Amino acid sequence: MAKRIIPVSSGKGGVGKTSFAINLALCLSQYGRTILVDLDTGTSSIRGTIDAPVSRDLYHFFKKGAPLQECITPLGSKLDPHDKFADFGFIASPRHMIEAITNMNRTWRNYLIDAINGLNADYIILDLKAGLDPGVIDFMPPANSGILVFTPNHPAATLAASDIAKAILFRELRELFHKDSPLYQHFKGIDAREINMLIDRTEDVYEDAPGNLDDFLQLLAQRMPGNSFVAILRHIVHRFRIYYVLNRFDGVETSYETAVKPLVENVTRHISSGLQISNLGWINESPGYHRANVDRIPYLLADKAEQPKPEKKPKMDEVSRQMEELYSLAGLRRKKEPASEPREIASPIPDRQVVLDGQLKSIEALFRAKGRDTIHQNFEYIVSCLRYVFQNKRATELGTARILKQGELVPLLLAQKMRRDAAMRAQ
Repeated sequence: MAKRIIPVSSGKGGVGKTSFAINLALCLSQYGRTILVDLDTGTSSIRGTIDAPVSRDLYHFFKKGAPLQECITPLGSKLDPHDKFADFGFIASPRHMIEAITNMNRTWRNYLIDAINGLNADYIILDLKAGLDPGVIDFMPPANSGILVFTPNHPAATLAASDIAKAILFRELRELFHKDSPLYQHFKGIDAREINMLIDRTEDVYEDAPGNLDDFLQLLAQRMPGNSFVAILRHIVHRFRIYYVLNRFDGVETSYETAVKPLVENVTRHISSGLQISNLGWINESPGYHRANVDRIPYLLADKAEQPKPEKKPKMDEVSRQMEELYSLAGLRRKKEPASEPREIASPIPDRQVVLDGQLKSIEALFRAKGRDTIHQNFEYIVSCLRYVFQNKRATELGTARILKQGELVPLLLAQKMRRDAAMRAQ
């Protein structure tokens, strides 16, 4: 299985992103070497949440030339006396804000990207800063959102989280169609000036048309009839995956009305109704979960007193059936598509209400099956979802095997096209 680099982000601060990233990384470390990287470089929040001595951090990487692998901090015997989490380590941000690191330029971002890509680990979790800027978007994969964390009763955070998905897709479009893009040599009949004007208008919410990327694709199909690149572009947009986790979950109705429904409505209205949206689970509201941050002991390392006594376990075939049903409802279980050239015929785009109904059905089924779970079990379910995708989907489905720098996307897509063309000629 390929290495997975998984960004964890949120549109706004205060939604529990860092606590989630820490505990997720700890849980994943039970299945492979896991490194948590603190890219919220202005706050050093991971250092402040894990009571472990840090000898080297991103300051030493940027300013002193230390290899990133040597900046990894283990939990140590104080937090992990029995070495249960020996495969976990974290890379801390500088102790205090340093302008050049907090607002690193593209050269420094690329330097860090190369170092992260070179880390020796099975799983790398990136705790990105809240909000939306190049320090967030440049570390995102092109084909999915990573994991978005938001919470009920904070609508601004939900809408900002969906804007992260929009920013990733529009970054990809601009890289595909910049004026010197090699795409124009391989696909004739594309007017660079016209298509970039359409991209600008589609991204601009103050413009009436095109309203979203579905309208954009329809206009391209009308203006470039028969151009195979329109089908490829449609394939790129409609294969984009959004994954989310609800923190401070407090019931189906509240979570759906104040978090999930606004997310879906914003995505379908301003991005596309064809995106695939998957609910990876939730973290229940718990005073102990938040108290762990104050104590600087990650929740999964703390006393398990909140866990209820184990009940009689169902048979394994029943567990498997139930989990497969949940994966299907969450949008994780889909038939694998053949690796052929995308067809020019557009697949039907689901109606917004169909997407909303699917999300509500998913939450209701998950609540029936796992509504009494503890936070430990919440994380176990989330990790089971991640590992299900890792084992059954392409590496680009969730996270990425390698962070792409600016200028690397188009050559990669062209190389993939050449391989497909060669395979089709060989048939």
